[in-house]
Amino acid sequence: MPDYTEDWHPGSFTKNFGWGKDGRGLAELHQAIRVGFGDAKNDVPRDGFRERLEAQGINFYIPANFFLFNYSNDTGDWIAFDELVFQAVSFEHSAHFDRLALFAFNLSLVGSWQGARHFQRRPALWSNRYIVERLAQTHKWDVTKVNANDIQSFLDGDERYKAQTSRKLSTNLSFLYQIGGLRSVVADTIERWWMNASFLAADRLCHLRYARRLTISSIREALDEFDFTPLAGGKNVEKSYALGRLLEMYVSVGGPARFTRSIEAISTGKTNDPRPYGLVDKKLPRAPKSLPAGVVNTMEWLDASYELLDHDELRAFDVDLFVREASVRALSNIRERGIKPTMSSSDLMSLMRG
Repeated sequence: MPDYTEDWHPGSFTKNFGWGKDGRGLAELHQAIRVGFGDAKNDVPRDGFRERLEAQGINFYIPANFFLFNYSNDTGDWIAFDELVFQAVSFEHSAHFDRLALFAFNLSLVGSWQGARHFQRRPALWSNRYIVERLAQTHKWDVTKVNANDIQSFLDGDERYKAQTSRKLSTNLSFLYQIGGLRSVVADTIERWWMNASFLAADRLCHLRYARRLTISSIREALDEFDFTPLAGGKNVEKSYALGRLLEMYVSVGGPARFTRSIEAISTGKTNDPRPYGLVDKKLPRAPKSLPAGVVNTMEWLDASYELLDHDELRAFDVDLFVREASVRALSNIRERGIKPTMSSSDLMSLMRG
């Protein structure tokens, strides 16, 4: 269970937030991840990640300590190749990436590394709690009330915040919300970033073993415990249904192991296209979920309710066009099978009138 009584510390967020410009979103974070991982499609040493960034004059602390996932083992400190990294290295910078990155920041589960202090495991709990306790609970999702003054008032009024000043953090956080697209995060619609956020949260909860088993029920329980729903913009019936389908997909492709499976599929020739592909849920075709190459072969549950998209189709996906074309195909199928209505329009009107 998460401990929300922990002290809040601003860490390097007030000192090193010198990147990012209004109008470019989180493009610099996107670039930092690409530079830090290079051509790797797996976990990389934290020191190597840092060296590559600093060689190009890119800030290391904000990406590594606030957005990415870290862990240590007998061989040293590592940064994980998870859903956030997959989206950064596989696709060009977009608003979808910005929303996903903002979610990762607010989720505030970044693991640990040698020498890290205990509060650095969840370095942005002040933002996490601002979203859940202030924006969702107090402001009832009224994003127009979010600004530096409101953030500062929230921090100054909470004894969990342990710092001499709150103004610099408040202005930095307000700016991050702006360039990360917080206004678009608070929405009823299901978009690509939201689907990716479900995988990202599951990745980190599985890495940390808060999700004790790779099962839908275990992961969903952990998502609830760590406030996935409010951090991802609130809930509705569609999102609840979609989350269940996404977790079914996540478990089927091996959870965090999907990237290792993809590398194996590419190296052994099980797939002839190393690029990501997509799946669209025909029952709720709001957006496609992108997946690493080759893992579709492990999806025994895949049925006619999903449509497979190759990489080019994934990049060009348009939901309105997809729905129209699906409707045309369905009508053509009905005609080909000779299915005809058993009631006339007048019979139907009479029935409706009682």
